Amino acid sequence: MVKIMELLVVTLAYTHPGRDADVTARVRQVIDTIRNAPGLVTSRNYRNRGKETYYFLLTTWEDEESWHRAQERYNPKNLLLTSVAEALTAVPEQWLMRYIWGYSRPAATPSIAAAHLTNVLPEQVEFAQRGWIEGLRRQAAQPMLAFAFLARGLTETTITTSDPAAPNAPSTLHTSYHDSPLLLNLFNWSSEAERTHFYADPNYQAVSKFVESIGAVSILPLEPIS
Repeated sequence: MVKIMELLVVTLAYTHPGRDADVTARVRQVIDTIRNAPGLVTSRNYRNRGKETYYFLLTTWEDEESWHRAQERYNPKNLLLTSVAEALTAVPEQWLMRYIWGYSRPAATPSIAAAHLTNVLPEQVEFAQRGWIEGLRRQAAQPMLAFAFLARGLTETTITTSDPAAPNAPSTLHTSYHDSPLLLNLFNWSSEAERTHFYADPNYQAVSKFVESIGAVSILPLEPIS
């Protein structure tokens, strides 16, 4: 079982094209609502840079208890379903994750980004995780990334227990978390030149080829929502 201190909640919502300005305005209202949530640590939010239209919302919570207390009023998935339901192509996807590695260059302002979602074979995920961290540490020594992190998915399990000695007493719910084979790399750059340099780096190319050989990778081009 994994004990979570800071819990990352990742929400991905695909929308129909053609109403981008209106939908983005309503997504900003959702973001403003979430920022008032007790227990929220950070909120980073993005939208697509490619042909598809989607929104990628990242919220960090103090711990799993804070997240569970906030879900009824501040769950990004539920707020999107309420605010932009008619614009969604499907129910938003949502993952619980924990941070593994992070980097920030305060002097650089993130202007473009990319999320790399990777489902790795369960028996290979530890190798992929170590490979990413080693490669990212090397790249962080060069001034290419403005902000980045690596996170690993969590499987949430809820178990109902009862006391045999008190059969009429209410049952108790216990939630536990276990690592899943889902990895998320979020990269931010301050310019297109830095992004190109990062992807051309031999460290990135070597780790990327290895991960692609043992898992399925989905890359989402992003830009921050200001």
